[in-house]
Amino acid sequence: MDPSIYSVWGAAAAFVLAWLTAYVLRRVFGAPRDEGGRFASIDGLRGFLAFSVFMHHSVIWFVYLRTGSWVAPASPLFRQFGDSAVALFFMITAFLFTSKVIGSDRRPIDWTRLYVGRFLRLFPMYAVAVAAMGVMAWQLTGRHRYVEWPALLDELVRWAGFTIGGRPNVNGLPDTAILIAGVTWSLPYEWWFYLSLPVLAWLTRHRPPAPALMLGAVTILLAVEGWGLAPERLLPFVGGMVSAWLVRDERFVALAKRRLTGLVVAGALAATVLFTQTAYSALGVSLLFVAFALISAGNDLFGLLSSPASRTLGEVTYSMYLIHGLVLSLAFRFVFGMGPAAHWSPLHHWVVILGLTVPLVVLSYGCYRAVEAPAQRLTPYVMALLRQSSRPRNPRILDSSASSAGAYAESRGGPSA
Repeated sequence: MDPSIYSVWGAAAAFVLAWLTAYVLRRVFGAPRDEGGRFASIDGLRGFLAFSVFMHHSVIWFVYLRTGSWVAPASPLFRQFGDSAVALFFMITAFLFTSKVIGSDRRPIDWTRLYVGRFLRLFPMYAVAVAAMGVMAWQLTGRHRYVEWPALLDELVRWAGFTIGGRPNVNGLPDTAILIAGVTWSLPYEWWFYLSLPVLAWLTRHRPPAPALMLGAVTILLAVEGWGLAPERLLPFVGGMVSAWLVRDERFVALAKRRLTGLVVAGALAATVLFTQTAYSALGVSLLFVAFALISAGNDLFGLLSSPASRTLGEVTYSMYLIHGLVLSLAFRFVFGMGPAAHWSPLHHWVVILGLTVPLVVLSYGCYRAVEAPAQRLTPYVMALLRQSSRPRNPRILDSSASSAGAYAESRGGPSA
């Protein structure tokens, strides 16, 4: 394989172009919400991670077009663009939700609201992406049904369930998951952690409701046998959990915010590329933990991560993560054609990737504004409906419990996830 496809300069140009696109979007539509929030560096980090995954899959496509094999890049840098990015995503998830558990002494967790919020945060955009993948699969199979209805229904149910039950081919299309770059593999890990949170709360001497605690215990038991999760890919969650305790130490936060500490962050990330085969090894997770712990405590890599443009890019992370594979599939399968694209030079391939960068960022921003943000705003309405449906029907019972129910809602109604 031509080594020039693993161009550092090509990747650098793409990152700069993505950042500039986010800068323009920020100038046109305004700064990200919660400007100046406590975890601004994490907000900025997320966008670069999602775009790193796009870089990872962009070069995988170069190999796939020529060999038919969907394999990790030969370049350590481009391999870590995928591995380390997702590992850091897992750390972010663990950090944010462990912080909720730690802070539940002051702000008790409404577990129902947490899970409703998570579902509304993740499912609507996921449904849009999977539906687009299904349309592509239908088109590529000649718009004919090649499997029986029960089998097709089973395929759709598995995909609708965040692929916890597997990622089957759709309508007989081989390697259907490649249409979405296979990115849904990480979502069962995310949901495993969310559902396990009540156990963490119990271990830290908080008191989750018995049904939530039982759900968490069953989820942990099903990690390997039921969901087929790889144990080594759970290690980054530990790093995020430890970071949530570290940032409560004022001395650590003061150290992290020193400007020169940015060199430690950059050095840890570089060492991950240079000295590890996978981000999920003990060494890989340890190095990423050093970088992430410092970032979560406030280090912003010399201002890069906390800049409004970086945080705008961070807002569209989830949409970008889900749709970048669809954009690549649309380009190579439907617009240019896999046959002609297989004969492109590395330079030609990079020109196309750079050409896709601006549309990807803009489309991700549009998906965030049109799908993600409106769905998140539904959380209080859904919670109101759930609470209304669970109220007793006896008017006298309603009257006698009104004040206590109101106090409970106020004490348990923390901000949605």
